[in-house]
Amino acid sequence: MNSKTLISLLKIKEAYGDFPETVTNITMDSREVDGHSVFVAIRGYQVDGFDFIPQAIRSGCRFIVTDRHREMPEGVGLLVVRDPEKVAALFAEYIYDFPHETQTMIGVTGTNGKTTVATMIHNLSRALGKNSAYLGTNGFMLNEDRYGSTNTTPETTRLHKRIQEAHERETEVFTMEVSSHALGLGRTFGIDYDITIFTNLTQDHLDFHNTMDEYGYTKGLLFSQMGHNMKDRKYIILNQDDPWAARYSRMTPHEVITYGMTSEADFHPTDIEGTLEGFNFTLNTPEGAFHVDSPYIGHFNIQNLMCAIISEWLQGYRLPRIIGAVSDMAPVEGRLEVLDKTLPIDIIIDFAHTPDALDKIIDTIEPFVTQRLIFLVGMTGERDLSKAREMGRISTRADVAIFTPDNPANDDPRMLVEALEAGAAHDSYHSFTDRTEGIEYAIDIAEPGDTVVLACKGREPYQIMEDYVKVPHRDDLIALDRAYRKYRRDEYVTDTDIHQ
Repeated sequence: MNSKTLISLLKIKEAYGDFPETVTNITMDSREVDGHSVFVAIRGYQVDGFDFIPQAIRSGCRFIVTDRHREMPEGVGLLVVRDPEKVAALFAEYIYDFPHETQTMIGVTGTNGKTTVATMIHNLSRALGKNSAYLGTNGFMLNEDRYGSTNTTPETTRLHKRIQEAHERETEVFTMEVSSHALGLGRTFGIDYDITIFTNLTQDHLDFHNTMDEYGYTKGLLFSQMGHNMKDRKYIILNQDDPWAARYSRMTPHEVITYGMTSEADFHPTDIEGTLEGFNFTLNTPEGAFHVDSPYIGHFNIQNLMCAIISEWLQGYRLPRIIGAVSDMAPVEGRLEVLDKTLPIDIIIDFAHTPDALDKIIDTIEPFVTQRLIFLVGMTGERDLSKAREMGRISTRADVAIFTPDNPANDDPRMLVEALEAGAAHDSYHSFTDRTEGIEYAIDIAEPGDTVVLACKGREPYQIMEDYVKVPHRDDLIALDRAYRKYRRDEYVTDTDIHQ
């Protein structure tokens, strides 16, 4: 891309020095630059990109974008702009030649269910024979190839790069989780969504948004930013059961499709039956009623699955074909996932970390518990502590509750555990400042027929410790290792697997 063309896109800017003739890459990470890169320095939560400009220059970068002036060495161009994040999105679109235009772009937002819905859409797209990409908490996937990801929704330049990479693989649909942080910080600027989805809104992230109203309206940016060009056929899928759906419906001129557990929704289930192997139900739709066999458990997963089905229907697929592909879909990793079913105890992992999500897990699991329910929950560090008491109360709906930290970061693990203890409704709970010890204790006390639920992390592969150091950690592998050593003696999960 010609540098002069990029600079000419902006009406208000200050340009100093000598810019390279062309650039092929744009990034906010000074470690990723070369002589053909644009480095955008933004003010972050923990670091200021402005401080990394010298490092970018040492790595060969000759095109710097920032919101402040500083002296540049000879041969380096400095572009001072009012909003570097917006400029990053604009430049990325031009550098990568608007790659989202060749793909159906789907954005999923909500407090709970984003990962499950987005993954279901990806898996269903693959089952229908489409090249598909997924981006979110579980990483970045191009068809079946998986790559790591540091945030639910990456920063602006990395997000646009991912869409470009999917375009190069001839992806037909790109489904991504859209967090409220990403919307509030403008990470999704420039992304032209074709379908957007709302799952639910419950208390979370009030350390960032301050109030539920601010949190809710920030989520609504996903719908209000879909534009007003009625020549573009765009759709919004809303959870009819959530009060925010009515507000979001008024934020966009595009057609709204609703789903929910009552007959008021356009898509709703009846005749629900299920086990820990999966649920089946009748799906009532504008085109008739269809029987659905699914590998997912829980009413909330029926809602998540309806989102995936509707998204494919809106892309032109017939409902019988879509529903026929559902039975072949795999469970979503780390989301109400039942581990090795040959063990004499049921071990279930889930990512739930809000009061509403914990309640729904217990509601789902209770009918299938034959002996005791042992429920482990963690409180995340440097987050909204006001939800901890309610999380502790809900956890003690189980016969035995276990409290641990979860990604404590710079918070005192004991303080996080005590915040959960404050809500306990009975004395049958045990607390550990080390999550691994808590998991091992849960398996140690479990007897044949008991159900052990490990909440809050799913398959997240690390713990965020002091100074934001990520220490390898896997709930599922720690639990399986302890269970194998207890019940099979001759089997175990290697330490390398657990801590890689």
